[in-house]
Amino acid sequence: MRRFNIDIGRVIMVPVFAYFVTIYLITFYNYIIYLYPINSTKILRFTHLSLLLCFNVLIIFLYLLRSRAQLSSNSLAANTIAILGTFLPLFLAFLSRPESINPTAVLAGDFIIIAGMAFSVYSVTHLGKNFSIIPQARNLVQSGPYKFVRHPLYLGELISSAGLVLAAVTFSMILYFVCLVICQVYRALQEEKILTNVFPEYPNYRSKTARFLPGIY
Repeated sequence: MRRFNIDIGRVIMVPVFAYFVTIYLITFYNYIIYLYPINSTKILRFTHLSLLLCFNVLIIFLYLLRSRAQLSSNSLAANTIAILGTFLPLFLAFLSRPESINPTAVLAGDFIIIAGMAFSVYSVTHLGKNFSIIPQARNLVQSGPYKFVRHPLYLGELISSAGLVLAAVTFSMILYFVCLVICQVYRALQEEKILTNVFPEYPNYRSKTARFLPGIY
């Protein structure tokens, strides 16, 4: 009898990201309507929204095209924190905002957000069919941004989040960012355990490539 291998991550996450894409498309359409008169703030926000939409569409395609994992984490804690680290930024809308907003900080934050999102899109295109939220091993990617850091996708997400915090600094925003850093570092460590168990060449790659920041960490 033929066995059917169901990709649970695909079954769950494709509808979730499809929902986000729908929301972003509606927002994108409404933003275009009110784009004129054009100014620098609108252009930056439009660019950010475009990258966010592109990123989520890519995630859907990669989930649909990805191959079966060679090894997956069975740790409830690791998988839970991985999911939390992915969706934690969605809670930003519910965090407190400062009473007065510094326009310069908002502008700088927008630039950092765009840089982080662009780097995330660039990273996920190189990760390709190996994309996963929970720690899994399919193929060892060492091209593109993976030549310089072992976890460029997480780095891009942290950069974007740093821009969001800079644009509206409050205690709750700083606490959010600290929690996100902890989640992403933990995810990286758990993922490295999986990759080490599957790929004999991974320890050599790890010894030559920084985890997040070349020359620092």
